[in-house]
Amino acid sequence: DELHKTEMSTAKATDKREALEAHIGELEATIKTLEDGIAAAKAQIAQLQLDLQRASEDRQKENVEFQKTIADQTMTVEVLKKALDRLATFYDLLQTEGRAKAGRQTPPVPQMEYKPNQGATGIMELLEKLVGEARSLMKEARMSESNAQAAYEQSVANTNGSVQALSQAILTKKKAMGKAHKDLMQAKSDHTDTQKELDGLAKYDSDLHADCDYLLKNFDVRQTGRSQEIEALQQAKQILSGAELAG
Repeated sequence: DELHKTEMSTAKATDKREALEAHIGELEATIKTLEDGIAAAKAQIAQLQLDLQRASEDRQKENVEFQKTIADQTMTVEVLKKALDRLATFYDLLQTEGRAKAGRQTPPVPQMEYKPNQGATGIMELLEKLVGEARSLMKEARMSESNAQAAYEQSVANTNGSVQALSQAILTKKKAMGKAHKDLMQAKSDHTDTQKELDGLAKYDSDLHADCDYLLKNFDVRQTGRSQEIEALQQAKQILSGAELAG
């Protein structure tokens, strides 16, 4: 039965078309998700690189400040040490002169060791304290610089690792998107072919129905004509039978 076969083929093609439409929708959603993921990864890479650039600029400024601190404190220590040396030399000279003067006195008086007065001692202690503070400041600056440099290098390593991972993710997504585009093109092509098949089946079904309607209509006409022929034959037979009786 051609009509039944056509209906079965139409139902099968319709199911295929619906499945293809669902598949096309899924592929388009997948492509959109991949595109968004690629864009987000690129934005992250750009932000990471910007943050690293700013960190590099800050690190450079910190290093310049560190170099300045070391230079200033080194100069301070040198100046203070020169001052201490001169004071020590001056006080040694005074002590030597004091001893010599005491030795020339008549009658001799008990020799007393010359000691810098409290004011002079206080000045030297203050200078030594300042030298210590300057050295302490340099030590702290070097430690701070070392820690900052280590943190910066770790940040660079982390950033490079993140950028590498994001770049790899972008490549993976691009490959997946290429496959999805290929599958989408194939699905759309299959959908077009299936729609053409459905259109052909619809036309064929329409033609079959038209033929059936024509045959049914002609069958009715032929049936009516045949009935009339049979009726005419019966009437003729009756007439002939009546004529035989009359004879």
